Amino acid sequence: MSVEGANYLHENVVRIDSRARSWNGVTIVDVHEYTKGEVLHSLLNAEETGIAMALEEVGGVTEPRLKPQQACLLDHKPNHMTLVPRGMPLWGHATKELHYSRYALLLFDLETLENKFQADFNAKMFERPRMRFTDERIHALVKMLVDIQHEDPSMMLLGDSLTSAVFALLSTEGDEPPATRPPLSDHALSLIVSYIQDQLPQQIELRELSELAGISQWHFCRAFKASTGLSPYQWQLKKRVDAAQKLLLHTDAPLDAIAKAVGFCDPMQLSRVFKKCTGEAPGTWRRNRR
Repeated sequence: MSVEGANYLHENVVRIDSRARSWNGVTIVDVHEYTKGEVLHSLLNAEETGIAMALEEVGGVTEPRLKPQQACLLDHKPNHMTLVPRGMPLWGHATKELHYSRYALLLFDLETLENKFQADFNAKMFERPRMRFTDERIHALVKMLVDIQHEDPSMMLLGDSLTSAVFALLSTEGDEPPATRPPLSDHALSLIVSYIQDQLPQQIELRELSELAGISQWHFCRAFKASTGLSPYQWQLKKRVDAAQKLLLHTDAPLDAIAKAVGFCDPMQLSRVFKKCTGEAPGTWRRNRR
């Protein structure tokens, strides 16, 4: 990945900050780039199948190029993205007016993804370049992914679900929505929710749940939501809050101990999620009921 190495920095790039995390065979890199003039540098090398997505452009605009000196003829659009297959590098050009840009790089391990998604995998969608296209659904999902706190292990199920959705949308022809999925059977749903409950406070991967249901990860996410009205991550989060309420009501344990016991990374995260779900901070909730 070219943007990470200082040796690759263009002379007009003041600084690049980036952080990466992988879920489900997809690596997401959140890049903040500060510039002071026209810039042209490599974004993805020929060994990678990936996407570069513009998240924010301040002062000027960015442009994807398949060859360094060959301008992209397609009109600029906010939050544009470009997909390149393995064997084809991608270059990024920034106008001299640009002084800050934030973009995401999505790197695909296609062999892993094909094994995970099986019939949902559409190889031909990743065999040709797609320049400066936009999709509000994919943009919203990627924005959620790059905003996940990387040090928080409880976000594993959320990251798995979001990357599954991104990959499924990229594998769909045109703007056609993915096919609907019927709800899980009563037996499968009972098995899944019991597993989620039993695994608290451990992190759970989407792979584990989809294998229990015997369907692909993307189909599982849609079937689970059709059954419960919640995504797998939202259901798990609700169970964590339920468990925290029981400890607040029946013990004198401090918030840091409760957070650890139910799978939150720290008391601040517990307080933030708890208040969002109940309308009250944990301490207030406890006092009002004791």
